[in-house]
Amino acid sequence: MNVSPTPDIGKLVKSTRKSLGLTLEQLAERSGVSRSMLSAIERNTANPTFSIVWALAQSLGLDLAALEGTPRQNEPIEHVHHYSIPMRRSADGKCELFMLSPVRTLLPVEWHQLVMQPGGCLDSKAHAAGTFEHLTCLDGALCVTVEGKTVQASAGDTLRYRADHPHKIENMADGESRALLLVAQPAQYRTAAAPI
Repeated sequence: MNVSPTPDIGKLVKSTRKSLGLTLEQLAERSGVSRSMLSAIERNTANPTFSIVWALAQSLGLDLAALEGTPRQNEPIEHVHHYSIPMRRSADGKCELFMLSPVRTLLPVEWHQLVMQPGGCLDSKAHAAGTFEHLTCLDGALCVTVEGKTVQASAGDTLRYRADHPHKIENMADGESRALLLVAQPAQYRTAAAPI
């Protein structure tokens, strides 16, 4: 097992942000980290918390290990244990979004597992122009609302919709619903790409 030295997080964040053509404001919107905090991190005058490092790794498509200087195994197969998969919980506590896509790969797509309890609602603001989502219902029943139109999906159904408008996913089942959610973004936020 190789152990990388502690990285210069500020330098790495700044160089990656610039290589992606992102301003501090765009990275702040994308990551949820304030512009002033980002500026302080890039100047190495702030020591970010784990949650901030994780948000930046997601937003910039960086391996979390690269930002933390943590050990990495040099194996032909990467085994990510379920307890290591980053998860976000909705404000109502009824929705869990597990990030399945690798943070180290610069791809214009993310894929997640969505687990929603009865009455759960994932209400999202508009993403960057050109972003689309593809929601495949695995169990239960879900509905998606975009621009006043609501469509329901049962197990096995897929809904595809523009995510550059406010959008909402709701659990319509009496029990838990599960889905795969693929977020197709404009090519690394360099331009507002045509719909994918």
